Formats: sequence, C-alpha cells, structure tokens
Amino acid sequence: MLQIERQEEILKLLGAHATRRIEQLAKALYVSEATVRRDIDALEKRGLVRRVYGGVLLRKEEMPLEVRRQERAAEKEEIAAKAAELIFDGATVFLDASSTALHLIPHLARFRDLTVVTNGHKAAELLAGGKCRVFSVGGELSARNMAFVGSLAEEALGRLSVDIAFFSSEGLSEEGEVTDSSEEETALRRVLLRRAATTVLLMDHSKAGRRYLFHLANAAELSYVVVDSGFSDAFLANVQNIQKPN
Repeated sequence: MLQIERQEEILKLLGAHATRRIEQLAKALYVSEATVRRDIDALEKRGLVRRVYGGVLLRKEEMPLEVRRQERAAEKEEIAAKAAELIFDGATVFLDASSTALHLIPHLARFRDLTVVTNGHKAAELLAGGKCRVFSVGGELSARNMAFVGSLAEEALGRLSVDIAFFSSEGLSEEGEVTDSSEEETALRRVLLRRAATTVLLMDHSKAGRRYLFHLANAAELSYVVVDSGFSDAFLANVQNIQKPN
C-alpha cells in the first residue's frame, strides 16, 4: 500500500471513530506502529489530525470531503432515500456541497428531465455524463468542502429559481436552530433559501444538539428537515417540519 493510500485509510478509520490508538491503526493496516506514527506526523502537518495521549484524534472541521462522504454512510443513505421522495419529474433541483447531498445523486436516475444546480465540485463531477442537465454556480473554490462560495457564487445563485433545494449544515439545536462554522457557505445557503420554492435540510444525528457561530435558519422556516432514524423522538419534539424514515 502506498503512503498516500495508507494515510487515506487512516482518515477513513478515524471517520468511523474519531479517536484511535496507534496500535489499533497498525493492526487494521497490517503495518508497524512506527509506520503509523510517521503517517500521523504527515497528517498532523496537514492539519487533519491531532495527537492525543497514546493515539490520534481526527480534526473533523478539516476532514476531507471524500472522507466525510463515507462517514455515517448508512445514515446518509437513509436520509437520501427519504429526501428523494420529494423530487418529481421535470424539477429543478439544487444540491449543496455537503457530503450528505452527494448521497442523493444515485437516486436522481429514476426521474425524467431533471435540471440540477450545485455549488459542489464533487457533485458536478458525479453528475457528469448522467441524464440530468447540470449547472454550477461557480465562484471561489473552497478546499475544505470542494465548494464554490463567495460573492460570485451568491450572485449567480441569486439569478436562478429552483423547485427544491437540498442542503445540510453542521448543527441542529434542540430548539430547531440551524447553524454552521463556515461564514461563506452559510451566506450562500441564505441566498438559496430565498431562491427555492421548497427547502430541505438534510441532517444526520451526529449533528444533534450542536450550535455553531453562524445562524442559517430555524427549522420552522424550512419546508422539510429530513433526518435519519438515529434521532430520538425526545430531541425532535421541538423541531418542526421533520421527515423521519419509517
């Protein structure tokens, strides 16, 4: 296994469980602990992980998109399957650059005459060659999420109208407040909320109870909040517009 492949595997293992011991990683990768330590040194220099006593901790705020896409993949697929029920033939759909929105892409194949707008580089790549007509909003590319953001992206999105917008965010409080740590992505999503007839928040249960600096909306202001079955009914009691898998 090449060094870069091994480091990607370390990130995937940390994506499933944010903290691992050195010996656990070495055993999972069939390499020595010294090799794992060298890989961790390289990942730490890139700002992706942080050493803790006896092990390593994933810095989730810097986790690459492809790793986040595989994290809680079952829950995200559960959300995507439920959210896809809202799509209809001929619709204009927006997908943001979140890893959860990427799970919707395989479901689009069963609909006819879809137009998809996205600010996600990876989403546009996965949609290429499919049946959908695809538009990108452009703008500055943020390496964090491989998302196009900034004033150019907001201006382009502000000239469009979409039927259904699917997007995610980093936190959903018990009061239903939706927040995020990225000012630029939050700003773009605020434009989206004004330009979409139907707004659909995609939220897995790992984000429950979290609150970040930038306020996006309250659940009551959105058309739907689609969640996975990991949310407790007690948590969702004060959150409006919930769509939960049966």
